[in-house]
Amino acid sequence: MKRKQTQTTLFHCFRKSAHEVIAASGDTATDDTATDDTNVAEESNVTENEPDCTVTLPGCAVCSATKSTGILTEQRVSMSEEWVQIQPSNTNRSTSLASLRNKIRRHETSRAHEIAQELTKKGEQDLFGNLMRTVSDTVLAETDAVFRTAYCLAKMNRPFTDHEYLIELQEKNGVNMGTSLHSRYSSTKIVEHIAKEMQKKIVDSIVSSSSKLSVLIDEATSLSHKSAMIVNIKASFDGATPEFVFLELVELESQRAEDIEQALLNCLDTAGFSKEWLQMNWVSFVSDGASVMLGKNSGVATRLTARYPNLFTWHCLNHRLELAVSNAVDEVHAVNHFKAFMEKIHNLYSQSNKNVRELLEAAQEVGSQVMKIGRVLSTRWVASSFHSVKAVWRSYEALNRHFENAAGDQTRNSKERQTYRGLACRMQSKEFLCDLGLMYDALSELANLSEQLQAHSVTLLRADQLLKCTIRVLTSFKDMPGEKLEEALTAQSLGRFRSVPLESNGKLTPINAKQFLQSLINNMEKRLSFEGEMLHDLSILDKGNWPSTPGVRHGEAQVKRLCRRFNLCEQQAVNGMRDFLEHPDSEPEGIKPLIRCIQTIPCSTAECERGFSLMNIICTDKRSTLLLSNRSPCKTNPVSSGRVCCGPEEAELCSDELRPNSTTAYRYTNLFHTIYIRDIVQKREHVKKSV
Repeated sequence: MKRKQTQTTLFHCFRKSAHEVIAASGDTATDDTATDDTNVAEESNVTENEPDCTVTLPGCAVCSATKSTGILTEQRVSMSEEWVQIQPSNTNRSTSLASLRNKIRRHETSRAHEIAQELTKKGEQDLFGNLMRTVSDTVLAETDAVFRTAYCLAKMNRPFTDHEYLIELQEKNGVNMGTSLHSRYSSTKIVEHIAKEMQKKIVDSIVSSSSKLSVLIDEATSLSHKSAMIVNIKASFDGATPEFVFLELVELESQRAEDIEQALLNCLDTAGFSKEWLQMNWVSFVSDGASVMLGKNSGVATRLTARYPNLFTWHCLNHRLELAVSNAVDEVHAVNHFKAFMEKIHNLYSQSNKNVRELLEAAQEVGSQVMKIGRVLSTRWVASSFHSVKAVWRSYEALNRHFENAAGDQTRNSKERQTYRGLACRMQSKEFLCDLGLMYDALSELANLSEQLQAHSVTLLRADQLLKCTIRVLTSFKDMPGEKLEEALTAQSLGRFRSVPLESNGKLTPINAKQFLQSLINNMEKRLSFEGEMLHDLSILDKGNWPSTPGVRHGEAQVKRLCRRFNLCEQQAVNGMRDFLEHPDSEPEGIKPLIRCIQTIPCSTAECERGFSLMNIICTDKRSTLLLSNRSPCKTNPVSSGRVCCGPEEAELCSDELRPNSTTAYRYTNLFHTIYIRDIVQKREHVKKSV
């Protein structure tokens, strides 16, 4: 039986010189066996006495792997088959080795071998992967530019139809915007995607940190006659001061309490707040005073309290203030005459451009400034009423001049002239001026209170202090008239206010100042009083309510009750309270969770009212067909103060954040394809590194 053995002999790119190859292979051989360097050959024990053994002859490893010159093909240059597997010219071993060394030396300097080396080097550089990355980066840069354009539309409350024109403008300015995602439908979906990503990041941050949550809702009808509910939340991010965040604009199929409750719970669940998480961290629910919201039997707040027993429900203080002012106006009938006259002035200038022009001319004659005159003591908040009263006070001379001019204008009919004559007579009465001064002073304080209650940082404790301070100021007006009423009384005694002559008018019933102020005070104390055990417990954190020398356990029972209600650590809060008593000027770490929880509870739904105002800015009478589902993403991207957003930093929507699972839902084919290729390249690189 004859022995067979296979020999594979390769050389590798001539890393050694020909002399070294010869030395390694040996000029002489013993027992018909030769040992080559790894760059030349690996030979087994094969003898000439074994003619039946199979021998694999040496060849160039680089050329053998390349096999073809490929794209680098040149004229009269090709990869020789002889160098893929070298065939010696003579069967004699010495002659064969000499011939082989000669061929190796000539092949090393050949153009074909150089091309094979170049191809091998380029193959090691991963040109395909680099090409795919370049294409991917280019397409993602184009997509990023389109995303920024759509985001700017949402920031500036522009219609989605502007998307195509902005794309065209940027292309003419030399910006590469790609060839896709240029339609208004793409813009709508892009803004929706950005809003969802922003909302997801916010909600994940709240849930992961177990921050306490407050929910504010309000219901209204949009310009497109759609019943909508706006949902805002207030929570702390990373232990910082709690902030308001818009969550969703929900279209209501019905305005019944059970439907509103279900819509709210579905909204929270969709956003990422689970029932278990809400059971532990949902601390308050705030709304206006509508019966469907705060009804004792089956209101939304009552139904939510049944699900979440520790939930604190609160009636917006701004709405309470409006109810208190409305009740005071109903009790003091003389205020209705003042209100009717102000309504008459508003209608006079809101319905006629001619009257507005004549009023401006009269203001120039007397050198006064005209402000917009609106309604007073209506459904608008008290700050709006104050602006209207302030406008009449500042435009007093101009109004009187215009009324007198219009009363003597022969181009008007007798009825109009008589109307203006009556208005001028009312403006020149001492009684009306005193009423105007009284309303100016009272509404000034109420407007100041209303605006302070609307502040983002105001807490229930601070609101209680502001309320008590305003009541004290109104009480002082009973004994000492305010600034404007004092000025009116002085003008009454002089018989002239600025350039307007004043006379008494017995037909007018003046407002009883003390009666009106006392009615305001009574209704504010009734409507805005802080009652309940929890509100009493909150006051323990107000240093103004502490005794002169508080004991070391002062407020301990109240702190424990608050911790049990809000699912906080009792011992930590008690220790923090003791440190707080020892060092009132500092804020101990132990009491901070309780303080952040109290700061999370809003005292007003002003943020919801701002949201509805923004909704009406987005959805005008010419854009009334915009769906509520498309308005909500626009509200998630907040309005910047006159600044065009060059990039959505809030959402961190950089190219590397876009993934297939977030874009395939909108069938962005080009974007998905690019990202898919990029992911394949990244996986290949990872495999290569691991190998």
